[in-house]
Amino acid sequence: MQALKRFDAGIARGEAVLATLFLLSMILAASVQAIFRNLAGAEIDWANTALSSLEWVDPFLQKGTLWLAFLGASLATREGRHIGIDLLPRLAPNKAKLLMRGLAALFSSVVSFFLARAFWAAVLVNAEERPATYEVFGDTGPLHVCDATMAQVADASLEMPGIFCHVRTALAGVGVPVETPEAALQLIVPVMFVVMSARLLANGVGAFLELAKGGGSTPTVAHKASEQGEG
Repeated sequence: MQALKRFDAGIARGEAVLATLFLLSMILAASVQAIFRNLAGAEIDWANTALSSLEWVDPFLQKGTLWLAFLGASLATREGRHIGIDLLPRLAPNKAKLLMRGLAALFSSVVSFFLARAFWAAVLVNAEERPATYEVFGDTGPLHVCDATMAQVADASLEMPGIFCHVRTALAGVGVPVETPEAALQLIVPVMFVVMSARLLANGVGAFLELAKGGGSTPTVAHKASEQGEG
């Protein structure tokens, strides 16, 4: 159990680091883009050229927001700070509170798992779409730009996305074909749903284990209020 807790803590630290890096990168990219837009608005020629090389910023900000949302949701699930209706648990005795917490966590875990499956299928369908900007024509037909030679890429007036090509190769090695960076970034959705499902399952099992040990009983909020009133 302690090993699992340490493993989960390590994942949480990684999530926090990723969220921080994405947030800082988004702030930097948006700031640079805004500066060049202002300079371009002042009719500075080189600013227009620089701005055209920042076309990737808007898609990055969109997908970065998605990553921040799901990383934050996963961390909130770990800390028990996700959205919940806690009126009944506050009023209920400890055993009933544990029972409700366990049932809610297990139900949420199942829902998260099936959401992960649904989004995984949707992302894979989207990942198979190859836009013209990532396709060149070789001797044997159309090729992904990452599978083409440098000469073929140059003939098509395209650029080789080096970092994405390495990511694409790594994902293909585990059976996840993606054609664009945007599709690769969307993988965060099913992955985080799986992580949240596992954490909710652990929370539910933990609640039932605590209940099996006795759970204890605590006075309800209403009972405490009545005692204070009598005092």
